[in-house]
Amino acid sequence: MSSWRGIEEFLAVVEQGSFTAAGDHLGVSKSYISKTVHELEERLGVQLLVRTTRRLSLTGAGESFHRECAELQMRLSEVEKQVGRYSTEPVGRLRVGLSDIFGSDFMSALLAEFSTDHPGIVIEPIAYLNENEIVQERFDVVIRYGALPNSNLRARTFGYLSYCLCAAPQYVAARGWPATPQDLIEHDCLTDLSATMSFNDEISVKVGPRWMSNSGIALRSAARKGIGIASLPVSIVRQDLASGGMLALDAEWSFYDRKCWVVYSPGIMSVATRAFIDYLVRQFSRVKVRPSMAASLAARY
Repeated sequence: MSSWRGIEEFLAVVEQGSFTAAGDHLGVSKSYISKTVHELEERLGVQLLVRTTRRLSLTGAGESFHRECAELQMRLSEVEKQVGRYSTEPVGRLRVGLSDIFGSDFMSALLAEFSTDHPGIVIEPIAYLNENEIVQERFDVVIRYGALPNSNLRARTFGYLSYCLCAAPQYVAARGWPATPQDLIEHDCLTDLSATMSFNDEISVKVGPRWMSNSGIALRSAARKGIGIASLPVSIVRQDLASGGMLALDAEWSFYDRKCWVVYSPGIMSVATRAFIDYLVRQFSRVKVRPSMAASLAARY
């Protein structure tokens, strides 16, 4: 039995002045009010109301109980209004899972821009390394890339994580660019732990890398030093490409576009979550990013 059962009816009797008026106020019968209040007194083991044919009055215990419960009811009403703001205003906490492998710095910059327009939202970007270890329920949204596993989660695509072949000017000057994907076998390659470079149209080339890392940021550092050529998201190397610190091959075969998804749990979505998802869709418009766009990306983020 709910510990609140009978309290609403008791408060209504005191405020309305009678069992009949309390029943009318709550939309129930007088007999229901009387029975419920009596059960409340039995549960508490004290008499709250003195009933006579002419009037109702509170006992000492009833006065104390009414005072405390009236304050609780008022507080509950305030809490309901406060929580209700989540369904009407972009407020509250927004916890976002970001992939550290593909450069959480770019997505963090996007979050910072979003935050300036929504001061009522507390942003919590959390970086992760392995998508398989993500517990979706810990986050309001998680940014994922590529094919999604089957699940009961909901997802919306908002753009692409677009890779380009990039290298330092000194490396290009010394070694040139590959003309085809297979030519990468003859280059000093910087790759992830799979030692594979992937491209659109399901093309993959197994290479003998000079450098391997599960971090795109680490691969970028090696590429900056002229150690080799890497396939990295344009978003990670946008500053380097804009400044000329790194160069990118502008050949259609050299790009690799992975869909970007914002993944969220089923159920009622807060306005803050909806606002962020809509923001991502507006910013990216499902466009494949190319090196020529690096300068504009660098200037904005």
